[in-house]
Amino acid sequence: MEAAILYPVVLTLILLMVNTALWFHARGVALAAAQEGVRVTRAYGSDLSAGTAVAERFARKVGGSLLVSPQVSVDRTGDTVSVTVRGEALTLVPLLKLRVSQVAHAPIEKWSTPGQ
Repeated sequence: MEAAILYPVVLTLILLMVNTALWFHARGVALAAAQEGVRVTRAYGSDLSAGTAVAERFARKVGGSLLVSPQVSVDRTGDTVSVTVRGEALTLVPLLKLRVSQVAHAPIEKWSTPGQ
């Protein structure tokens, strides 16, 4: 009788710990994708679509099935560019949704000549 009560509780706790690890991994992938997007977008003469494409490709390639349906948005305000990557982490527990959102910011590169 004790096993019938204890085993499901222990199994649920183990699945929640694995889901936590999957969520942290998906966050890392989303942050790395956002940083790749920023790296491309902040380059001199680059446009927003290049950063979006690079971040989406990175998230899909590296994230695989661990970062589900990644969405990328790129914003340029003044001298700063920011890339946001959103998605959901893979879950093992039914009806559990673990959302992921990571943002990376960087200044835009500018070309200057010596003495200016």
